Amino acid sequence: MEESMGNDAHAGDEVEISSLRKMVHLNGTKGRLVRFVNEVKRWSVECCDDRTHEIKPENLSVPAAPIRETKAGESLGVTSNARKKPAYAIMRGTVPNHPSVKEVLGNTYILPNILGFLDWKELLQARVCRRWREAVRCTPVPESRTADSWQTPELYVGNREAAEALIWLSDALPMLTSLNFLFNIGKSKLFQVANGEDAELSLMVSPILRNRNSPRPVDISCIANFHHLRNLAIHGLHLNGRYPFLFEFSNLRTLDFYNLGRLKWDLSILVNMPNLEKLSCISAYFLTGSLSDTRVLRETLKELGLSHCTKIDGNLKELADFPMLRAISLHGCKNIVGDIRHIRSGDFQSIESMGLPASVWGGGDLPSIEETPDIMRAWYTLKKQHSSVFTNMRLRLSLDSPERYDNNVHHSREMPSHVEFVQAEKRLGWRWTNCVFGGACETNWLDPEPSNLSLRYTKELQKIVDDVTFYEGFFAPPTQGEHLQRYSEFRGW
Repeated sequence: MEESMGNDAHAGDEVEISSLRKMVHLNGTKGRLVRFVNEVKRWSVECCDDRTHEIKPENLSVPAAPIRETKAGESLGVTSNARKKPAYAIMRGTVPNHPSVKEVLGNTYILPNILGFLDWKELLQARVCRRWREAVRCTPVPESRTADSWQTPELYVGNREAAEALIWLSDALPMLTSLNFLFNIGKSKLFQVANGEDAELSLMVSPILRNRNSPRPVDISCIANFHHLRNLAIHGLHLNGRYPFLFEFSNLRTLDFYNLGRLKWDLSILVNMPNLEKLSCISAYFLTGSLSDTRVLRETLKELGLSHCTKIDGNLKELADFPMLRAISLHGCKNIVGDIRHIRSGDFQSIESMGLPASVWGGGDLPSIEETPDIMRAWYTLKKQHSSVFTNMRLRLSLDSPERYDNNVHHSREMPSHVEFVQAEKRLGWRWTNCVFGGACETNWLDPEPSNLSLRYTKELQKIVDDVTFYEGFFAPPTQGEHLQRYSEFRGW
Protein backbone atom coordinates (compact mmCIF):
# COMPACT_ATOMS: atom_id res chain seq x y z
CA MET A 1 0.00 0.00 0.00
CA GLU A 2 1.17 3.49 -0.82
CA GLU A 3 -0.28 6.87 0.08
CA SER A 4 -0.73 9.55 -2.58
CA MET A 5 1.01 12.88 -2.15
CA GLY A 6 -1.00 15.23 0.05
CA ASN A 7 -0.60 18.78 1.30
CA ASP A 8 1.39 17.55 4.30
CA ALA A 9 4.47 16.61 2.19
CA HIS A 10 7.67 18.31 3.30
CA ALA A 11 11.16 18.78 1.94
CA GLY A 12 13.31 15.84 2.94
CA ASP A 13 10.53 13.26 2.75
CA GLU A 14 11.26 10.04 0.88
CA VAL A 15 8.99 9.38 -2.09
CA GLU A 16 8.60 6.73 -4.77
CA ILE A 17 8.40 7.69 -8.44
CA SER A 18 5.96 6.04 -10.83
CA SER A 19 4.08 6.41 -14.14
CA LEU A 20 6.65 8.69 -15.82
CA ARG A 21 6.41 8.67 -19.61
CA LYS A 22 9.72 10.26 -20.56
CA MET A 23 12.21 9.37 -17.81
CA VAL A 24 10.96 5.82 -17.55
CA HIS A 25 14.20 4.62 -16.00
CA LEU A 26 13.20 6.46 -12.79
CA ASN A 27 9.94 4.56 -12.41
CA GLY A 28 10.03 2.39 -9.32
CA THR A 29 12.98 4.27 -7.82
CA LYS A 30 12.97 6.38 -4.70
CA GLY A 31 14.12 9.92 -4.07
CA ARG A 32 13.87 12.79 -1.63
CA LEU A 33 11.85 15.98 -1.89
CA VAL A 34 13.96 19.10 -2.17
CA ARG A 35 11.40 21.92 -2.61
CA PHE A 36 8.07 22.68 -4.27
CA VAL A 37 8.37 24.83 -7.43
CA ASN A 38 5.26 27.01 -7.50
CA GLU A 39 5.90 28.25 -11.05
CA VAL A 40 5.38 24.80 -12.57
CA LYS A 41 3.46 23.20 -9.68
CA ARG A 42 5.97 20.37 -9.38
CA TRP A 43 8.22 18.94 -6.73
CA SER A 44 11.98 19.13 -7.16
CA VAL A 45 13.17 15.59 -6.36
CA GLU A 46 16.73 14.35 -5.75
CA CYS A 47 16.85 11.01 -7.56
CA CYS A 48 19.16 8.00 -7.46
CA ASP A 49 21.27 9.30 -10.38
CA ASP A 50 22.46 12.20 -8.19
CA ARG A 51 20.43 14.60 -10.29
CA THR A 52 17.44 16.77 -9.40
CA HIS A 53 14.29 16.44 -11.51
CA GLU A 54 11.01 18.38 -11.37
CA ILE A 55 8.16 15.84 -11.14
CA LYS A 56 4.39 16.25 -10.91
CA PRO A 57 2.81 15.38 -7.54
CA GLU A 58 0.61 12.73 -9.17
CA ASN A 59 3.76 10.80 -10.15
CA LEU A 60 4.98 10.74 -6.55
CA SER A 61 3.73 8.61 -3.72
CA VAL A 62 4.68 8.14 -0.09
CA PRO A 63 5.83 4.59 0.71
CA ALA A 64 3.51 2.70 3.03
CA ALA A 65 4.26 3.21 6.71
CA PRO A 66 5.70 0.18 8.54
CA ILE A 67 3.49 -1.90 10.83
CA ARG A 68 4.35 -1.64 14.50
CA GLU A 69 4.81 -4.61 16.78
CA THR A 70 1.69 -5.34 18.89
CA LYS A 71 1.87 -5.01 22.65
CA ALA A 72 -0.37 -6.35 25.38
CA GLY A 73 -3.70 -4.55 25.33
CA GLU A 74 -2.98 -2.81 22.03
CA SER A 75 -4.67 -3.58 18.71
CA LEU A 76 -2.78 -4.03 15.45
CA GLY A 77 -2.75 -0.79 13.45
CA VAL A 78 -0.84 1.31 10.94
CA THR A 79 1.11 4.37 11.96
CA SER A 80 0.61 7.02 9.27
CA ASN A 81 3.31 9.42 10.41
CA ALA A 82 6.06 6.91 11.13
CA ARG A 83 9.61 8.26 11.03
CA LYS A 84 13.03 6.72 11.47
CA LYS A 85 13.84 6.27 15.14
CA PRO A 86 16.51 8.69 16.41
CA ALA A 87 19.65 7.47 18.11
CA TYR A 88 18.43 8.30 21.62
CA ALA A 89 15.33 6.15 21.07
CA ILE A 90 17.52 3.19 20.20
CA MET A 91 19.54 3.75 23.36
CA ARG A 92 16.30 3.45 25.37
CA GLY A 93 15.74 0.00 23.92
CA THR A 94 13.17 0.83 21.24
CA VAL A 95 13.69 -1.40 18.19
CA PRO A 96 13.98 0.69 14.97
CA ASN A 97 12.10 -0.28 11.82
CA HIS A 98 14.66 -1.63 9.33
CA PRO A 99 13.79 -2.17 5.64
CA SER A 100 13.65 -5.74 4.49
CA VAL A 101 16.31 -7.29 2.24
CA LYS A 102 13.81 -7.30 -0.62
CA GLU A 103 13.21 -3.57 -0.23
CA VAL A 104 16.95 -2.83 -0.21
CA LEU A 105 17.79 -4.97 -3.23
CA GLY A 106 15.02 -3.33 -5.23
CA ASN A 107 15.84 0.25 -4.23
CA THR A 108 18.03 2.02 -6.77
CA TYR A 109 18.58 4.81 -4.26
CA ILE A 110 20.33 2.52 -1.74
CA LEU A 111 21.95 0.00 -4.10
CA PRO A 112 24.76 2.27 -5.42
CA ASN A 113 26.12 2.61 -1.88
CA ILE A 114 26.35 -1.19 -1.64
CA LEU A 115 27.63 -1.82 -5.18
CA GLY A 116 30.35 0.79 -4.67
CA PHE A 117 32.44 -1.88 -2.95
CA LEU A 118 32.76 -3.87 -6.21
CA ASP A 119 35.30 -3.34 -8.99
CA TRP A 120 34.22 -2.62 -12.56
CA LYS A 121 34.16 -6.27 -13.69
CA GLU A 122 31.97 -7.31 -10.77
CA LEU A 123 29.67 -4.35 -11.42
CA LEU A 124 29.09 -5.55 -14.98
CA GLN A 125 28.13 -8.97 -13.62
CA ALA A 126 25.67 -7.30 -11.23
CA ARG A 127 23.54 -5.93 -14.10
CA VAL A 128 20.95 -8.70 -13.73
CA CYS A 129 17.75 -6.68 -14.14
CA ARG A 130 16.50 -3.24 -15.11
CA ARG A 131 16.65 -1.76 -11.62
CA TRP A 132 20.12 -3.10 -10.99
CA ARG A 133 21.32 -1.82 -14.36
CA GLU A 134 20.13 1.65 -13.37
CA ALA A 135 21.79 1.28 -9.97
CA VAL A 136 25.10 0.29 -11.59
CA ARG A 137 24.94 3.38 -13.79
CA CYS A 138 24.71 5.49 -10.61
CA THR A 139 27.53 3.66 -8.82
CA PRO A 140 30.94 5.36 -8.46
CA VAL A 141 33.50 2.78 -9.61
CA PRO A 142 36.38 2.44 -7.11
CA GLU A 143 39.83 3.37 -8.45
CA SER A 144 41.87 0.63 -6.81
CA ARG A 145 41.75 -2.07 -4.18
CA THR A 146 45.49 -2.26 -3.52
CA ALA A 147 48.44 0.11 -3.41
CA ASP A 148 50.21 -1.97 -6.07
CA SER A 149 49.55 -0.32 -9.43
CA TRP A 150 50.11 -3.64 -11.23
CA GLN A 151 47.18 -5.29 -9.43
CA THR A 152 44.53 -2.58 -9.65
CA PRO A 153 41.13 -3.43 -11.14
CA GLU A 154 41.27 -0.44 -13.49
CA LEU A 155 40.01 -0.84 -17.03
CA TYR A 156 42.75 -1.66 -19.56
CA VAL A 157 42.12 -1.35 -23.30
CA GLY A 158 44.71 -3.34 -25.24
CA ASN A 159 43.00 -4.56 -28.43
CA ARG A 160 40.44 -3.59 -31.05
CA GLU A 161 37.57 -5.46 -29.39
CA ALA A 162 38.02 -3.59 -26.13
CA ALA A 163 38.26 -0.25 -27.93
CA GLU A 164 35.04 -0.87 -29.85
CA ALA A 165 33.26 -1.89 -26.64
CA LEU A 166 33.90 1.51 -25.07
CA ILE A 167 30.68 2.92 -26.55
CA TRP A 168 28.59 0.32 -24.72
CA LEU A 169 30.73 0.55 -21.60
CA SER A 170 30.37 4.34 -21.39
CA ASP A 171 26.61 3.80 -21.07
CA ALA A 172 26.84 0.84 -18.68
CA LEU A 173 29.49 2.37 -16.36
CA PRO A 174 29.41 6.14 -16.92
CA MET A 175 30.98 6.76 -13.49
CA LEU A 176 34.18 4.86 -14.28
CA THR A 177 37.17 6.67 -12.76
CA SER A 178 40.19 5.07 -14.46
CA LEU A 179 40.84 4.26 -18.12
CA ASN A 180 44.07 2.91 -19.60
CA PHE A 181 44.99 2.38 -23.25
CA LEU A 182 48.10 0.20 -23.15
CA PHE A 183 49.32 -0.89 -26.59
CA ASN A 184 52.69 -2.02 -27.80
CA ILE A 185 53.81 -0.87 -31.22
CA GLY A 186 52.73 -4.10 -32.94
CA LYS A 187 49.22 -4.18 -31.50
CA SER A 188 48.50 -0.53 -32.24
CA LYS A 189 49.19 -1.10 -35.95
CA LEU A 190 46.49 -3.77 -36.18
CA PHE A 191 43.80 -1.10 -36.34
CA GLN A 192 43.61 2.59 -37.05
CA VAL A 193 42.07 5.18 -34.75
CA ALA A 194 39.78 7.67 -36.43
CA ASN A 195 41.60 10.85 -37.39
CA GLY A 196 41.19 13.92 -35.23
CA GLU A 197 40.89 17.56 -36.16
CA ASP A 198 43.72 19.14 -38.18
CA ALA A 199 45.06 15.67 -39.07
CA GLU A 200 48.21 15.14 -41.11
CA LEU A 201 46.96 14.63 -44.69
CA SER A 202 49.83 12.37 -45.69
CA LEU A 203 48.77 9.82 -43.03
CA MET A 204 45.05 9.87 -43.81
CA VAL A 205 43.60 6.96 -45.76
CA SER A 206 40.90 7.81 -48.28
CA PRO A 207 37.68 5.73 -47.95
CA ILE A 208 37.87 5.12 -51.72
CA LEU A 209 41.37 3.66 -51.55
CA ARG A 210 40.73 1.61 -48.40
CA ASN A 211 40.61 -2.12 -48.94
CA ARG A 212 37.10 -3.54 -48.63
CA ASN A 213 38.36 -6.18 -46.20
CA SER A 214 40.20 -3.72 -43.97
CA PRO A 215 38.28 -2.74 -40.82
CA ARG A 216 37.04 0.78 -40.35
CA PRO A 217 38.97 3.14 -38.02
CA VAL A 218 37.91 3.01 -34.39
CA ASP A 219 36.20 6.10 -32.97
CA ILE A 220 37.36 6.73 -29.40
CA SER A 221 35.38 9.93 -28.86
CA CYS A 222 33.06 8.02 -26.52
CA ILE A 223 35.76 8.52 -23.86
CA ALA A 224 34.14 11.90 -23.31
CA ASN A 225 31.10 10.11 -21.80
CA PHE A 226 33.15 9.16 -18.71
CA HIS A 227 32.50 12.48 -16.98
CA HIS A 228 33.88 11.28 -13.63
CA LEU A 229 37.25 10.12 -15.00
CA ARG A 230 40.15 10.71 -12.59
CA ASN A 231 42.97 8.75 -14.27
CA LEU A 232 43.63 8.58 -18.00
CA ALA A 233 46.65 6.78 -19.48
CA ILE A 234 47.26 6.20 -23.20
CA HIS A 235 50.44 4.44 -24.35
CA GLY A 236 51.49 3.36 -27.83
CA LEU A 237 48.38 4.42 -29.72
CA HIS A 238 48.83 6.01 -33.16
CA LEU A 239 46.81 9.23 -33.15
CA ASN A 240 46.68 11.82 -35.92
CA GLY A 241 45.50 15.38 -35.26
CA ARG A 242 43.72 17.06 -32.36
CA TYR A 243 41.34 15.24 -30.02
CA PRO A 244 39.81 17.92 -27.74
CA PHE A 245 37.64 15.38 -25.89
CA LEU A 246 40.79 13.94 -24.25
CA PHE A 247 41.19 17.13 -22.23
CA GLU A 248 37.67 17.86 -21.00
CA PHE A 249 37.69 16.05 -17.64
CA SER A 250 37.42 18.54 -14.80
CA ASN A 251 37.91 15.80 -12.16
CA LEU A 252 41.07 14.34 -13.75
CA ARG A 253 43.97 13.74 -11.36
CA THR A 254 46.43 11.84 -13.59
CA LEU A 255 47.14 12.33 -17.29
CA ASP A 256 49.74 9.94 -18.73
CA PHE A 257 50.59 10.03 -22.47
CA TYR A 258 53.43 8.16 -24.16
CA ASN A 259 54.29 7.53 -27.82
CA LEU A 260 51.01 8.76 -29.33
CA GLY A 261 52.19 9.43 -32.87
CA ARG A 262 51.02 12.79 -34.21
CA LEU A 263 48.75 13.86 -31.37
CA LYS A 264 48.57 17.65 -31.48
CA TRP A 265 47.77 19.66 -28.38
CA ASP A 266 48.90 22.69 -26.42
CA LEU A 267 49.64 23.07 -22.71
CA SER A 268 47.16 25.95 -22.53
CA ILE A 269 44.37 23.35 -22.56
CA LEU A 270 45.35 22.41 -18.99
CA VAL A 271 42.91 25.09 -17.84
CA ASN A 272 40.16 22.48 -18.44
CA MET A 273 41.72 20.15 -15.82
CA PRO A 274 42.17 22.32 -12.71
CA ASN A 275 42.57 19.35 -10.33
CA LEU A 276 45.42 17.61 -12.19
CA GLU A 277 48.12 16.22 -9.87
CA LYS A 278 50.30 14.24 -12.27
CA LEU A 279 51.11 15.24 -15.86
CA SER A 280 53.33 12.86 -17.79
CA CYS A 281 53.75 13.36 -21.51
CA ILE A 282 56.86 11.65 -22.88
CA SER A 283 58.20 12.04 -26.43
CA ALA A 284 55.29 14.25 -27.54
CA TYR A 285 56.94 15.90 -30.52
CA PHE A 286 53.75 17.78 -31.49
CA LEU A 287 53.04 19.17 -28.02
CA THR A 288 53.37 22.97 -27.93
CA GLY A 289 53.23 25.60 -25.22
CA SER A 290 55.31 27.01 -22.41
CA LEU A 291 56.07 26.07 -18.81
CA SER A 292 54.09 29.15 -17.82
CA ASP A 293 50.94 27.36 -19.08
CA THR A 294 51.28 24.89 -16.19
CA ARG A 295 50.78 27.67 -13.62
CA VAL A 296 47.02 27.01 -13.68
CA LEU A 297 47.96 23.83 -11.76
CA ARG A 298 50.19 25.60 -9.25
CA GLU A 299 48.22 24.50 -6.18
CA THR A 300 47.66 20.86 -7.21
CA LEU A 301 50.52 19.61 -9.42
CA LYS A 302 52.76 16.99 -7.78
CA GLU A 303 54.58 15.39 -10.73
CA LEU A 304 55.55 16.95 -14.06
CA GLY A 305 57.11 14.86 -16.83
CA LEU A 306 57.68 16.45 -20.25
CA SER A 307 60.83 14.61 -21.33
CA HIS A 308 61.73 14.98 -25.02
CA CYS A 309 58.88 17.40 -25.73
CA THR A 310 61.11 19.50 -27.96
CA LYS A 311 58.59 22.26 -28.73
CA ILE A 312 58.03 23.24 -25.10
CA ASP A 313 59.83 26.42 -24.02
CA GLY A 314 60.06 28.51 -20.86
CA ASN A 315 62.25 29.06 -17.81
CA LEU A 316 62.77 26.63 -14.93
CA LYS A 317 61.94 29.42 -12.46
CA GLU A 318 58.29 29.21 -13.58
CA LEU A 319 58.00 26.07 -11.42
CA ALA A 320 59.89 27.35 -8.35
CA ASP A 321 56.81 28.36 -6.31
CA PHE A 322 54.72 25.21 -6.85
CA PRO A 323 54.14 24.12 -3.23
CA MET A 324 53.20 20.47 -3.96
CA LEU A 325 55.62 19.69 -6.82
CA ARG A 326 57.70 16.61 -5.92
CA ALA A 327 59.17 15.40 -9.21
CA ILE A 328 60.30 17.18 -12.38
CA SER A 329 61.51 15.44 -15.55
CA LEU A 330 62.46 17.74 -18.42
CA HIS A 331 65.18 15.70 -20.13
CA GLY A 332 65.61 16.60 -23.79
CA CYS A 333 63.51 19.80 -23.63
CA LYS A 334 66.14 21.85 -25.45
CA ASN A 335 64.07 25.06 -25.46
CA ILE A 336 63.71 25.23 -21.67
CA VAL A 337 66.37 27.41 -20.10
CA GLY A 338 67.45 28.28 -16.58
CA ASP A 339 70.32 28.24 -14.12
CA ILE A 340 70.38 26.15 -10.95
CA ARG A 341 72.58 28.84 -9.36
CA HIS A 342 69.49 31.08 -9.34
CA ILE A 343 67.53 28.70 -7.09
CA ARG A 344 66.97 30.42 -3.76
CA SER A 345 65.91 29.34 -0.29
CA GLY A 346 62.19 28.53 -0.35
CA ASP A 347 62.10 27.54 -4.03
CA PHE A 348 60.85 24.03 -4.91
CA GLN A 349 59.61 23.43 -1.35
CA SER A 350 58.54 19.79 -1.85
CA ILE A 351 60.97 18.66 -4.57
CA GLU A 352 62.36 15.11 -4.32
CA SER A 353 63.75 14.48 -7.81
CA MET A 354 64.71 16.83 -10.60
CA GLY A 355 65.77 15.83 -14.12
CA LEU A 356 66.84 18.82 -16.19
CA PRO A 357 67.86 19.33 -19.84
CA ALA A 358 71.33 20.39 -20.95
CA SER A 359 69.94 23.83 -21.85
CA VAL A 360 69.59 24.54 -18.10
CA TRP A 361 72.98 25.49 -16.62
CA GLY A 362 74.08 22.65 -14.35
CA GLY A 363 71.29 20.36 -15.43
CA GLY A 364 72.88 18.35 -18.24
CA ASP A 365 76.34 16.95 -18.90
CA LEU A 366 79.29 18.71 -17.32
CA PRO A 367 80.91 21.08 -19.86
CA SER A 368 84.40 20.86 -18.34
CA ILE A 369 86.32 19.71 -15.27
CA GLU A 370 87.05 23.32 -14.32
CA GLU A 371 83.35 24.33 -14.17
CA THR A 372 82.28 21.27 -12.20
CA PRO A 373 82.97 22.66 -8.67
CA ASP A 374 80.61 25.60 -9.29
CA ILE A 375 77.90 23.27 -10.60
CA MET A 376 78.19 20.93 -7.60
CA ARG A 377 78.07 23.84 -5.14
CA ALA A 378 74.82 24.99 -6.81
CA TRP A 379 73.33 21.50 -6.44
CA TYR A 380 74.63 21.46 -2.85
CA THR A 381 72.55 24.56 -2.03
CA LEU A 382 69.41 22.77 -3.26
CA LYS A 383 70.32 19.47 -1.59
CA LYS A 384 70.79 21.13 1.80
CA GLN A 385 67.16 22.28 1.59
CA HIS A 386 65.85 18.95 0.26
CA SER A 387 68.05 15.97 1.11
CA SER A 388 66.26 13.69 -1.38
CA VAL A 389 67.49 15.73 -4.36
CA PHE A 390 70.42 14.19 -6.30
CA THR A 391 69.98 10.86 -4.49
CA ASN A 392 71.31 7.92 -6.57
CA MET A 393 72.11 10.41 -9.33
CA ARG A 394 75.33 11.24 -11.17
CA LEU A 395 76.40 13.84 -13.69
CA ARG A 396 78.93 12.95 -16.37
CA LEU A 397 81.57 14.88 -18.24
CA SER A 398 80.25 15.78 -21.69
CA LEU A 399 81.11 13.26 -24.40
CA ASP A 400 82.25 16.20 -26.53
CA SER A 401 84.67 17.50 -23.91
CA PRO A 402 88.32 17.57 -25.10
CA GLU A 403 89.36 16.53 -21.57
CA ARG A 404 87.97 13.04 -22.09
CA TYR A 405 90.37 10.21 -22.96
CA ASP A 406 90.48 6.43 -23.23
CA ASN A 407 93.75 4.68 -22.37
CA ASN A 408 92.39 1.19 -23.18
CA VAL A 409 92.69 -0.11 -19.62
CA HIS A 410 90.57 -2.37 -17.42
CA HIS A 411 87.16 -0.85 -16.70
CA SER A 412 88.03 -0.54 -13.00
CA ARG A 413 90.88 1.80 -13.99
CA GLU A 414 89.01 3.90 -16.55
CA MET A 415 88.90 7.68 -16.36
CA PRO A 416 86.61 8.94 -13.52
CA SER A 417 84.19 10.90 -15.72
CA HIS A 418 81.18 11.07 -13.37
CA VAL A 419 80.49 13.10 -10.23
CA GLU A 420 78.31 12.15 -7.27
CA PHE A 421 77.46 13.35 -3.78
CA VAL A 422 78.71 11.41 -0.76
CA GLN A 423 77.51 11.75 2.80
CA ALA A 424 78.90 10.78 6.19
CA GLU A 425 76.05 11.20 8.65
CA LYS A 426 75.04 14.86 7.96
CA ARG A 427 78.32 15.93 6.32
CA LEU A 428 78.07 16.40 2.53
CA GLY A 429 80.75 16.31 -0.14
CA TRP A 430 81.21 15.31 -3.77
CA ARG A 431 83.75 13.38 -5.81
CA TRP A 432 84.69 12.09 -9.25
CA THR A 433 84.23 8.37 -9.94
CA ASN A 434 84.21 5.83 -12.77
CA CYS A 435 81.22 4.09 -11.09
CA VAL A 436 83.27 1.01 -10.16
CA PHE A 437 84.27 0.17 -6.58
CA GLY A 438 87.77 1.44 -5.98
CA GLY A 439 87.53 3.88 -8.88
CA ALA A 440 86.68 7.05 -6.93
CA CYS A 441 88.79 10.15 -6.42
CA GLU A 442 89.27 11.94 -3.11
CA THR A 443 86.19 13.69 -1.70
CA ASN A 444 85.72 17.44 -2.00
CA TRP A 445 83.96 18.14 1.30
CA LEU A 446 81.45 20.98 1.39
CA ASP A 447 80.59 20.72 5.10
CA PRO A 448 83.17 20.98 7.90
CA GLU A 449 84.10 17.97 9.94
CA PRO A 450 81.86 17.62 13.02
CA SER A 451 83.41 18.41 16.38
CA ASN A 452 82.03 15.23 17.94
CA LEU A 453 82.84 12.15 15.87
CA SER A 454 80.01 9.68 16.39
CA LEU A 455 80.29 5.96 15.65
CA ARG A 456 77.91 6.33 12.70
CA TYR A 457 79.99 9.13 11.20
CA THR A 458 83.19 7.12 11.57
CA LYS A 459 81.73 4.03 9.85
CA GLU A 460 80.24 5.99 6.95
CA LEU A 461 83.44 7.97 6.47
CA GLN A 462 85.52 4.80 6.41
CA LYS A 463 83.24 3.34 3.72
CA ILE A 464 83.87 6.42 1.57
CA VAL A 465 87.62 6.21 2.11
CA ASP A 466 87.73 2.50 1.23
CA ASP A 467 86.37 3.35 -2.24
CA VAL A 468 89.49 5.40 -3.01
CA THR A 469 92.38 3.21 -4.20
CA PHE A 470 93.60 3.78 -7.76
CA TYR A 471 92.97 7.54 -7.69
CA GLU A 472 94.27 8.17 -4.18
CA GLY A 473 95.56 11.73 -3.92
CA PHE A 474 93.50 13.00 -6.90
CA PHE A 475 90.58 15.36 -6.22
CA ALA A 476 89.79 15.65 -9.95
CA PRO A 477 90.39 13.35 -12.92
CA PRO A 478 94.10 13.11 -13.76
CA THR A 479 95.35 14.12 -17.17
CA GLN A 480 95.93 11.37 -19.71
CA GLY A 481 99.66 11.35 -18.97
CA GLU A 482 99.11 11.21 -15.20
CA HIS A 483 96.62 8.40 -15.69
CA LEU A 484 99.11 6.29 -17.71
CA GLN A 485 101.81 6.89 -15.11
CA ARG A 486 99.54 5.85 -12.24
CA TYR A 487 98.47 2.77 -14.20
CA SER A 488 102.09 1.71 -14.76
CA GLU A 489 102.83 2.18 -11.05
CA PHE A 490 99.88 -0.05 -10.09
CA ARG A 491 100.99 -2.75 -12.51
CA GLY A 492 104.40 -2.75 -10.88
CA TRP A 493 102.99 -3.30 -7.38
